[in-house]
Amino acid sequence: MLTTRQKQFNDFIRKIIKTKGVAPSEREVARHFRISASTAHEHLETLREKGYVYKERGRARSMSVIEPNGEKLILVPLLGRIAAGRPIEAIEDKKMIAVPQSRLPFPNGRYYALQVTGDSMIDANIKDKDTVLVKEQKTAENGQTVVALLDSNETTLKKFYKEQGHIRLQPANKNYEPIIVRSGRDFEIQGIVIDTMHGERNVVMQLPKRENIESYRELPLNKVICGDAVNIMQRMPENSIDLTVTSPPYDELRNYNGYMFDFEGMAKGLYRVIKDGGVLVWVVGDQTVKGNETGTSFRQALYFKQVGFNLFDTMIYLKTPRGAVGNNTAYWQTFEYMFVLSKGTPKTINLLKDRENKDERDGDRGTKRLSDGSLLKLKRAGYSKYRRRTNVWEYLIGKGHSASDNIAYQHPAIFPEKLVQDHIMSWSNPGDVVLDPMCGSGTTCKMAALNKRQYVGCDISKEYIELTRKRLKSYHL
Repeated sequence: MLTTRQKQFNDFIRKIIKTKGVAPSEREVARHFRISASTAHEHLETLREKGYVYKERGRARSMSVIEPNGEKLILVPLLGRIAAGRPIEAIEDKKMIAVPQSRLPFPNGRYYALQVTGDSMIDANIKDKDTVLVKEQKTAENGQTVVALLDSNETTLKKFYKEQGHIRLQPANKNYEPIIVRSGRDFEIQGIVIDTMHGERNVVMQLPKRENIESYRELPLNKVICGDAVNIMQRMPENSIDLTVTSPPYDELRNYNGYMFDFEGMAKGLYRVIKDGGVLVWVVGDQTVKGNETGTSFRQALYFKQVGFNLFDTMIYLKTPRGAVGNNTAYWQTFEYMFVLSKGTPKTINLLKDRENKDERDGDRGTKRLSDGSLLKLKRAGYSKYRRRTNVWEYLIGKGHSASDNIAYQHPAIFPEKLVQDHIMSWSNPGDVVLDPMCGSGTTCKMAALNKRQYVGCDISKEYIELTRKRLKSYHL
């Protein structure tokens, strides 16, 4: 049972999710009820413990309501209508539907919903005006019902069969002919149908409309832009960035002028703008709450893989123990993760070789006697003075170590300049474009310019944008 106050909180959360399509933040709850953020957090934790709401730790606005029968509802985007009779173009609507979690059997899957028009799949129990739930994927097995894209602009719902020399898209109605897709025709599987909602009154939520944003005619090179990076990246050309080096706010460890960020929107935007073969360096740490690390870093890395990135290397940024994200009853926290993610195989790999070998020698020639008594001529490789680094990089931090100018220290959390430079040198070449979508004090932009790369910087904070511009100007960059 809920107290009167707890019921008020629960009703408010449901109302916001229903009207806006997203959950309120703890700050919004606190403002609405005119209480402190810590008190709001306590009430929300009580609702979670009693089974009325679900909240994924470490993710902003991840709260969802749980129905009285105890089953969690998941918001799935409703992307439009699809013809089950003949191919038509899908119509994108900015809406979501609430789906019981039991209908989404793959925990790590990406899902969407489509409304069906037509009767070509009626014998598969998919009728006109039904809603199909689709798991997004590019492959299918024979007999599965798929959403298929034909000729780059039309979609259709049919059973998939790969046969000798062609693909057959088979309707489930004898009054319709199959669609035969032969070699050379544009064809792509966009997902497989996992469930059908028959004439149900779905909980439909209208998402806030995005403003029409005019795209940049050209990439805004060597500029820093104030605004939401997710929106800014929507304006940028696809496949235009060679390297991204950035670091998100770490859980809620610091108040970055009160701003939060949309991680999933950020991940998808980065995948869109980074070139094939481009690299993303994501530097992140975890908060410890009551002896329990959030694991946000791991969830983010796995989500990047889900979006399409390869996890090329999991690196460690080793630093002086500071205790900022640690646990006083555990060993000193002295590292953060540097996830090196790539869009396909990295096109540029310049491994830094500054780890000294124990000995150094030139190559030489020799012989080896084989079992039959003959001699095999050999050429032995030498050892250079230096070899490639390990994937654990150590840097001094703090005043006088992280940055070579005093301006940077006006920001609450700055990159070591050497760390950024080392990644820029490793994964890009002179003339390449380096992006930092949360540029903060501008270290990535500065080090890109100093190393003859072009840069694009974004930050939602006007104060930090001015800080970056001031810092770049001091170096005449």
